[in-house]
Amino acid sequence: MTPKKRPESKKSQKPMFTPEQDDKFKAAADLIGRTGAKSFSIRFCEEEKPVIWMAIGEYEREGKRIFEVGAHTNPLVAMYRLLDTLIDGGFCVHCHRPTGFSEDANVMPLDEMFCWYQWDPERKKFRRGCEGDDK
Repeated sequence: MTPKKRPESKKSQKPMFTPEQDDKFKAAADLIGRTGAKSFSIRFCEEEKPVIWMAIGEYEREGKRIFEVGAHTNPLVAMYRLLDTLIDGGFCVHCHRPTGFSEDANVMPLDEMFCWYQWDPERKKFRRGCEGDDK
């Protein structure tokens, strides 16, 4: 009789995210909330391969419940896709410029014309371009 292998404990499993990705996940969830979401959830479907992750924001518009969804095989990218849908093409209520979203911290094209919501690695959050460096 061969001994059964013990299942891996959660401590020995490889984490889903690196520490920076974990920070971005938390910050993305916060930014989704800042877009006015009444609720937010992240789900996956594994009925068929590949596993698909869905980031879902619930909103109320004109008295109706509306759901916005971003999907991908990576949960963090699913959240980024939802943020692209929510932020790209909008207008900043602070500077009144068109808005865009990028998970990158690099300088974006047309920086003076758009208010980019971007990753700030020092503050570990996504912030709008018109916030400046002193906020």
